[in-house]
Amino acid sequence: MPSFKPTRMELLKTKKRIKLAEKGHKLLKQKRDVLIMEFFSILKEIKQLRLNLSNKLSKAQNSLYNAIAIEGALDIERLSLGLAQDVSLKFESDKIMGVEIPKLTDLNINYQWPGYFDQSVELDNAIVKYRKLFPNLINLAEKQLVLKKLANEIKKTKRRVNALEYLTIPRLNYITKSITFHLEELERENFSRLKVIKKVKGAT
Repeated sequence: MPSFKPTRMELLKTKKRIKLAEKGHKLLKQKRDVLIMEFFSILKEIKQLRLNLSNKLSKAQNSLYNAIAIEGALDIERLSLGLAQDVSLKFESDKIMGVEIPKLTDLNINYQWPGYFDQSVELDNAIVKYRKLFPNLINLAEKQLVLKKLANEIKKTKRRVNALEYLTIPRLNYITKSITFHLEELERENFSRLKVIKKVKGAT
């Protein structure tokens, strides 16, 4: 037994469902394409950010290593506990094709710090260098999070596109053909039956 009713009403409903499925398929493909374009655009920005940060980060690390050698890791670790007081961040939500993403709207950072008596020049340099790098690092982290969210949404959208293209729409087309075939068979049977009735009536 078929899982659908082979009636004209069912045929009309199925054709409407096909139109809706095809429209949904088209919209999801457009969404997927836009998301992919955004993905590669942000990926390009991330690569450029990493390239720009690489040399600056290396210099900041060298200054920090020199400061550790001079002052000791424990003293610098204790000092670092108070360094974040001059930093404030504010994030809001934004959307790309319905995908909610984080957006940095405000970043305040004080590049100078009061320090302490007899601090080394290397430690002062390291702190200033890292603080100047901080906005770029936050920007990089933000874009990497956006990239991850876009990648997940692209996967989900691709699955939905494939489900419509290879499962839903072919199944609905199959139902349409089956109902059409069934109705045509009924019409042929009715036509043959009427011919027999007319023939019988004509003979009497």
